[in-house]
Amino acid sequence: MTRHAIALALVCAFVASARADVPTTITFTARLLDDKSDAPISGAHVVVFALFDAETAGTSVWNETHDVTLDAGDGLVFLALGETTALDQKIFDGKPRFLQVSVDGNVMEPRIAIDSVPYAVRATAATTADSVGGVGLTGLQQKITGTCNTGQYLQGINADGSVICAADTAGVGDITDVFAGAGLAGGASTGAATLSLMTCSPGQVLKSTGTTWACGADNDSGDITAVTVGTPGGLVGGGTSGAVTLSLPGTCANGQLLKWNGTVWGCANDIDTDTNSGGTITGISIGAAGGLMGGGSTGNVTLSLPNTCASGQVLKWNGTNWACANDTDTDTNSGGDITDVVAGNGLTGGGSSGSVTMHVGQGIGVVVQADTVGLDTAYTDLRYLMLSGGTMTGSINMGGQRVTNRGCPSGYVAVGPGLCVESTDQCCYTFTGAANRCRVAGSHLCSSVEMRAAMASGVTLGGGAVTDWMGDQSTDDNAFYVNDGTSSENPDSTRATTTSSYSRCCVSIE
Repeated sequence: MTRHAIALALVCAFVASARADVPTTITFTARLLDDKSDAPISGAHVVVFALFDAETAGTSVWNETHDVTLDAGDGLVFLALGETTALDQKIFDGKPRFLQVSVDGNVMEPRIAIDSVPYAVRATAATTADSVGGVGLTGLQQKITGTCNTGQYLQGINADGSVICAADTAGVGDITDVFAGAGLAGGASTGAATLSLMTCSPGQVLKSTGTTWACGADNDSGDITAVTVGTPGGLVGGGTSGAVTLSLPGTCANGQLLKWNGTVWGCANDIDTDTNSGGTITGISIGAAGGLMGGGSTGNVTLSLPNTCASGQVLKWNGTNWACANDTDTDTNSGGDITDVVAGNGLTGGGSSGSVTMHVGQGIGVVVQADTVGLDTAYTDLRYLMLSGGTMTGSINMGGQRVTNRGCPSGYVAVGPGLCVESTDQCCYTFTGAANRCRVAGSHLCSSVEMRAAMASGVTLGGGAVTDWMGDQSTDDNAFYVNDGTSSENPDSTRATTTSSYSRCCVSIE
């Protein structure tokens, strides 16, 4: 294919109207030569012009196509760019532009740089320009005035040039360092920090090693190079390039299906004969044991329990088959039936047939209800005490016995026969204060013997520290304990009666 080269420098001239408007065309002059013989080319050719925003790659901002016929021997091209697609201030906005020329589809290199062009709008002393760069005065922004305070940012500009400020709420912290981690390079602790991917050898890619990112070979192992139909068949299509399609064969007769013939898959008639299992169900019938009805040898077969039993009957095994029978409770298998329910001690009721009811028994003077037991005053002559309230009246013969087993008061726990100990430690009292507290409560300050009995029964003392016991400090042998956190033993010893510490009260019960 013949390629061409631009051998003459580009000559550009802006064509403007008498009103000094922004130019809309550029004069283009060049000589086209054959890149092999350097001879001028001639004849008809298609020349495409395009303006880009970068010397290489970039984005095209304008293009135009011209059909030209070159005279033999000179190869000169004279064109006015912009005749078809105008070149205006939107294209020439002051940014660099690069002209790319293509001849018959061959792109000439390099692109030709076109500098931005200043435009002058002339105005006499008696007149004022009505536009700037083709933009009317009403479309121009007034001179910007004003600044924002520290901690604010510029949010907008009013038509008169004044600024709109707003508080900068982006945050209160400054980034002081930017370091490059795995797979990155660059960073800085001052100025503008730049990060980029780390440098690898040509053709390498960044790969994770499981713990970090590192350069590695771009292995394309495992690429499918061809898709073909295997010898068992059943598929058509395949290929070695492009988009490959596989499908089931489309050449079977209507109603056929794919069936394995022992070697390959092929089209075959759709028949229900099972040639693999060795048997086909031809009928469903009722066995001699009975208990079912229905069955058949064709069509949809239905089986069900018999529906000819009398109301309330059940299926029962009679030793030979299943048959309808009355639903009786006689147990002919276990060897025994309950025939009577007789009330024993403390119960009344019972029976030998029907629904049997048992009751809690009650004697003279005792009233038994669902969840309570009371005394009938007709038999007790009011000589008893209620569980709460009431007063003993009259006389009662206790036969030399007494009422005992009084329970522990609220806030006390039983620690053995006849002794209740206060449930929690009480703080903080001197010996005298602790003794008075217990006396007012109707109890007494626990003695060392009583507290040792309480601990032996599982009572845990509080405070979290080692407990020391005080010995006899009164004629009542009362004691209380302290948490000093120093002693490793629990000796009986005397402490000053003014020591503030923990104490518990005890109650003796019968």
